[in-house]
Amino acid sequence: MSGVTVPCIEPEEAVQGRYLVVDVRAPVEFDTGSVPGSVNLPLLDDEARSHVGTVYAQLGSQAARLAAMDAVSPILPQYLRTLLAALPPRKRPAVLCWRGGERSRNVVLLLALVGVHAVQVRGGYRAYRRWVRESLENWAPPVPVFTLHGPTGSGKSQLLRTLRGMGGRGQRPRPWVVDLEGLALHRGSLLGGLNQPGERTQKDFEALLWDQLRCPHGDYLLLEGEGRRIGRLSLPAAVAAAISTGRPVHVAAPVEVRTQRILHEYAPSAWSAQERRHFLESIALIGASLPASAAASLRTAFEDGRFAEVVQVLLVHYYDPLYQRSSVEGRDFVLRLVTGADAEADARRLRAGIASVLSGGGARES
Repeated sequence: MSGVTVPCIEPEEAVQGRYLVVDVRAPVEFDTGSVPGSVNLPLLDDEARSHVGTVYAQLGSQAARLAAMDAVSPILPQYLRTLLAALPPRKRPAVLCWRGGERSRNVVLLLALVGVHAVQVRGGYRAYRRWVRESLENWAPPVPVFTLHGPTGSGKSQLLRTLRGMGGRGQRPRPWVVDLEGLALHRGSLLGGLNQPGERTQKDFEALLWDQLRCPHGDYLLLEGEGRRIGRLSLPAAVAAAISTGRPVHVAAPVEVRTQRILHEYAPSAWSAQERRHFLESIALIGASLPASAAASLRTAFEDGRFAEVVQVLLVHYYDPLYQRSSVEGRDFVLRLVTGADAEADARRLRAGIASVLSGGGARES
């Protein structure tokens, strides 16, 4: 079968919607980075892959192939059934491995034996990753950009989520929302990784980001004002430039509203022991920037469960001064919005305010 040619497509074609990307790499490879929406159906699990690699290093290519066949042969019937069950109607499998080598090629050939016309992703995940990085480097916003700025808890992320959920089909101008912190699974601050469903790798963050940027979904792009990093993740330079040059929108809220919003999003009463330790370690780092009396009271208030007090101390003495220095000074905001308890009403006012700016209405309060 080594001389048989299999049909191939480029990585950019594999993500256009006609295919289900079937990633046959081992789970440990898949976990470091994958194509959004792909399914991981490895021919070799982590243990088997490690064993085959050891055989290759010690005995060479032929012995490694035989070892792989020994591992794969008993599971092939169930493997094919699992793959077929995962295949949505009217979609072809686009099979991907690390660099478009034997693993993906052999799965395409196996599927042909049971009447499924699959394709191989040329160059594998390595080629897909190169395409994503080059595309992000060369990206430029095709529509006007508006950037949301505002102190912690003012409701920027909530505005983005609400606008995206509201849709807006048929309404012009339409917002194209990209929630960078949602993609990063991090709120951007020192404590932004708390109460998150997991951690995002840099590769997956960039893949998800490019998946949202490669096709415009509205008449203007709405982003949140971020620095060059969100937690441990780095923003591509082109996206950071779009944020810094976007038309700035100021979002504010009374400190009481911000406190309740933060308590809802962070849910400190439900934190794990590890999250509590992380919070206290972070407080120790923040303490040097706080008045001595405020720093001393934070830990006691947290351990007593007085979370609203903890939030307000952090806002007044740490986050607000930090925001004022980094995001407000020198900015000429095209729109100012004060948020409250009604997220949909806030989102509608933001959308109306941006529509007015785009139509030439100039800077305004909303």
